Amino acid sequence: MNFSGIRAVVFDMDGTLLDSERLSLRAWDAAAREVGARVTPEIFLKMVGHRSDDCMRILQREIGRELPAELVTASARAHYARLVAAGVPLMRGAREMFAFARSRGMKIGVATSTRRVSAQEKLARAGLWRFVDAATCGDEVARGKPDPEIYRTTAEKLGVPAENCLAAEDSPTGFRAAFAAGCIAALVPDLVAPPPDAFRDAAGVFSSLVELRDRWEAALAGTPLPGDSA
Repeated sequence: MNFSGIRAVVFDMDGTLLDSERLSLRAWDAAAREVGARVTPEIFLKMVGHRSDDCMRILQREIGRELPAELVTASARAHYARLVAAGVPLMRGAREMFAFARSRGMKIGVATSTRRVSAQEKLARAGLWRFVDAATCGDEVARGKPDPEIYRTTAEKLGVPAENCLAAEDSPTGFRAAFAAGCIAALVPDLVAPPPDAFRDAAGVFSSLVELRDRWEAALAGTPLPGDSA
C-alpha cells in the first residue's frame, strides 16, 4: 500500500472505531421479535454499514413481508440506546490510530451512517470526539452508503481532496462508498468478510487498525514488514 500523499484519515464508526455491531444486531433482533420477525446474523450482515431506513428495507426484503417500519426502527433505536448506555468498547487500535494520525499532522474525519446525535455521544464517551476535525452522519446526507456522498462531503469539510484521504472501513457497503468517492480505501473487516472486489480495489485489507497503523508507520520509516509488497 502506498501511504504517500495522505493528508487526512476518514473513519467509519461502528465496527471500525467502536465495537458496536454486535450490540446493533441484538437491538434489531429484539425489535423484530416484537412484531413476530427475526434478524438473524445472516440478515444482519447485509444490513451492516447502511442507514436505519435502508436497514429496514433490507430486513423486509429478506423476510419477505412488510413490517411497521417506523415502529420497528424506533424500537431498535431504543434497545440500542439501552445497550450502549454504559459506553461502547473501542475497536483494537482505534486510539493508537488517532494518536498516530495526529502526530503526523493529519486531519481526522468520521463518515458514519449513524445519526449525528448518537454518533457524537458515542464518540465523546469513547474519548475520541474532541480529536475529530469533521464528521458527516447518516441523517445529514440525501443518500447513504454505498453512495459516495458521505465521503465526498467529509473530504470537503476537511478541506482535503478525496484522493488524499485514507478511508478506514469495516464493511463492503462502506468500502464501496469510500472507493467511489475517490478515497484511498482501506478495509478492516469486523463481522463481514471482505468481498472479492476488495482485494482488487482496496488500498489494503488489514486484520485490525493496529496492523494498518504499523504498516503505515513502517512505510514512512522505510522499513518493510512481512507481507509488504516490494
